[in-house]
Amino acid sequence: MSHSVCTTDTRELWRFTTKYMRVFDIYQHPKYGIQAVRRGFSWLAFLAPSVWAVRRGLGLVTVMLVVTTTLMFDIAQLAGSWVSGPVAQLVLLIALVVAFGLKPGFNGYRWHARVLEDEKFSFKCTVAAESRRKALKAANDDNYRKDINVAI
Repeated sequence: MSHSVCTTDTRELWRFTTKYMRVFDIYQHPKYGIQAVRRGFSWLAFLAPSVWAVRRGLGLVTVMLVVTTTLMFDIAQLAGSWVSGPVAQLVLLIALVVAFGLKPGFNGYRWHARVLEDEKFSFKCTVAAESRRKALKAANDDNYRKDINVAI
């Protein structure tokens, strides 16, 4: 059985979550509708920060991440000339990806929420659901809420 929870009380939210559910903050705009922003670590923002930011339409954050990613590859190229052997160069590149990806991975969803707030989206509720689609449906459809025991 599928369950979702739409609430503004975080303590109530954790009571309904399972290991397969994700937590989403729902933002609403009178003209543009609703958006769901997931909480937690973003693997795509960690592995490909610039691509992730472009997909989310983050404007200035995108520019910052493109510059940072370019800088990371410049550092990798420079350091690669000092490091001999392909294995050591690969280890260096992985270390740089991890070092430059941690901040976007941990903060990416918060950046997305901040951009939505700057665009006059207002926080509606927090939803625990199995997917973004189900979170949006639970937050937006009163009939769906009744069918799946959504707490408000």
